Order: sequence, then C-alpha cells, then structure tokens
Amino acid sequence: MSCKLCLDQNNINDTDIIYSDEYWLVKHSQETNILGYLILQSKRHFLDLSEANQKELSTYGPLLGKLMSALKKTISPNRIYTFTLAEVVPHFHVHIIPATLSLPKAFRGRGIVNYPLEPKVSTALKENMVASILRKLKTQELP
Repeated sequence: MSCKLCLDQNNINDTDIIYSDEYWLVKHSQETNILGYLILQSKRHFLDLSEANQKELSTYGPLLGKLMSALKKTISPNRIYTFTLAEVVPHFHVHIIPATLSLPKAFRGRGIVNYPLEPKVSTALKENMVASILRKLKTQELP
C-alpha cells in the first residue's frame, strides 16, 4: 500500500507519540509551530468513520474527549478545533488544534486552515508539550 500514514506508522519518533493502541495513534503535529497540535489517526487504513468498525467507533469518541481534556489542562485554550479533510493524505486522521489567545485573529475559526506551515515547532518545545500532555492523560482512564 502506498498510503503515507500507513507507511509512516512504523517510523514515527517515540518522542512524538502521545498515545497508541490497537486502533489509534496520536502524535504531535510537525506541520506548524502550534504547540499542542495533535493528529489522531486510525491504524487501519480507511477514509472516514463510515468505514470504521465497531471497536474503532466505540473507542474514537472517548479517546478524542480525553485528548481534548488533556489539552485543556495543559494549555487552557479558548477553543479546540477538530477537523478531518483527508484530501492530501486519504487516510482517516483528525487535526486537533488548541486555539489560544496568542493565535492571530486571521487564523481563528475557519482561518486555521490557512495557518502557515513554517516555521515548524521547535523539537525541545514539542517534546516538553508531549511530556506534559502524557502526564495529564495518565490521570485519565483511556479506552
């Protein structure tokens, strides 16, 4: 299979992984400099939730809720954006983006899709954020 996310699942840096189980992988995004920008992706290849099996469906909602709760406790954002497009990478994955007051108004709401991809988040800041989110997740029962 030539799906980028399927191929990359075995090559993800451990310091980027926030959660992994039989069905889901959660990592910190490296697409922007937004700290706490998470990607929740299915381990099995499918395009959208209409193709998910019952176990994937039953664990998706609770996991997403716990990730959002951990972000709120870590960053205290005003909002947390969640969306899936799967245009460039046709594999189910959800963008989970904390919107803090430091996010420029032009990139709030629908404007978030125009947020610049450069500069990337610094490795040290990203690793600290991942560690902080992991600490918050450990206080919650995960699916």
